[in-house]
Amino acid sequence: MKKSRRKSIRITSFLVAIMVCLVTLSAVSTVNYVKSSRLLKASRERALTELGTQLDTISVNLDKCLYASTTPMIAGISTEVWRASTAAKTNLSEITDGEAELSSIYKFLSQVGEYTMTLNEKSAKGEKISKEETENLKKLSGYADKLSEEVNYLISEEQNGDLSFEHVKSTLKADTENEKLYIGQELDDATETMKDYPTLIYDGPFSDNVDTKKSDLIENLPEISKEEALKKAATFLNINETELYFLSESKGNLDCYNFYNTDLTISVTKKGGIVTYMLYSRFADESTLTHEEAIEKAKFFLNQRGYKNVKESYYAVIDGIMTINFAFYEDNITYYTDLIKVSIALDNGDITAFDSTGYLMNHTKRNDATEKKYTINEAKKLLNSTLKVKSSKEVYIPTDFGTEVFAYEYHCVAPDEKEILVYINPETGVEEEILILLYSDNGVLTK
Repeated sequence: MKKSRRKSIRITSFLVAIMVCLVTLSAVSTVNYVKSSRLLKASRERALTELGTQLDTISVNLDKCLYASTTPMIAGISTEVWRASTAAKTNLSEITDGEAELSSIYKFLSQVGEYTMTLNEKSAKGEKISKEETENLKKLSGYADKLSEEVNYLISEEQNGDLSFEHVKSTLKADTENEKLYIGQELDDATETMKDYPTLIYDGPFSDNVDTKKSDLIENLPEISKEEALKKAATFLNINETELYFLSESKGNLDCYNFYNTDLTISVTKKGGIVTYMLYSRFADESTLTHEEAIEKAKFFLNQRGYKNVKESYYAVIDGIMTINFAFYEDNITYYTDLIKVSIALDNGDITAFDSTGYLMNHTKRNDATEKKYTINEAKKLLNSTLKVKSSKEVYIPTDFGTEVFAYEYHCVAPDEKEILVYINPETGVEEEILILLYSDNGVLTK
């Protein structure tokens, strides 16, 4: 009887142990499944966001290709489209698990890369892009725009938690069923090849590239003390020195003393005692100043602080604060490299931010040794024949390598009424950059 009881207890204990193991394994499996699901969701979210970025890149560069006329520019654009389309296909496969129903989107991404590279090969042989090929580019650009808008909408919906990735896949599938992606026999004949074309990518007229440079302007200036820097900062702000407190010292391309109070921070270079940055924390109420009045007030602010040869270029308005880019201007040449940014509150005209980093890092005495093979009127003939020139001027634009290049800037209007900036190198006659102007109530920007 005792044996029977012990046996029964052992069996019961064994069964309980099995149950505990099963429950534990089930719990571990559930945790792993949840973890795996989260990782998969995060991966798909990242892929969807990157797909939207790549489609935007394709759309913008197809637009630029419509206005390009020289081989190096077409090569640069084609390479960028090819890279973006390749990356987009990878991202799409992560979202959709490589479903065959979306093969038409894959076909489009392949075609758009192949087609632009085919046009590049044609241009490299000295042949012009035909009217039919231009129409094909327009069709590709139109579909890229639609697809980009759809994906960006899906990104916002997914981030808000309003749809699942199954919905994302079904939406993209429905989109492809309503589009015809075949735009010409030449697409089927295009070869999927990639060449390492030399391209120079420019930041354009809004940005300054200062990460790895040293400042010629302040390099040989004497170093000042923290107390002297405090006086410089107070004078710049038109306040008493007692209203500022020492915050820290910062090292980098521009070593600075940093000061603060309850409302603002300000930085002064150790060499020369020049204010490089100021940020005033405040919200703007209802606007009372026009954009023109704000620009004049910002320019007056710069003139009072010794920046007299400056000219406004582009601006943006966010939450009642207008940020204006000013470039150094001398002898009818605009130096987009020597950039000063000023922010102004449109409710009362307060200067809320100042950044002279671009100016301090790039401003120097230039020796105009550029051999001009083309005059500004002669280079105008090199523009895409569909563009109508509104104005032109001589400029310096920054390069991706921390240098600068002299160019002719042509402000043009395209047949579709878009406004285009084309930069032509007067020494080589090639397009250094093409930018598309964007106008809105909130400013003038480019893409």
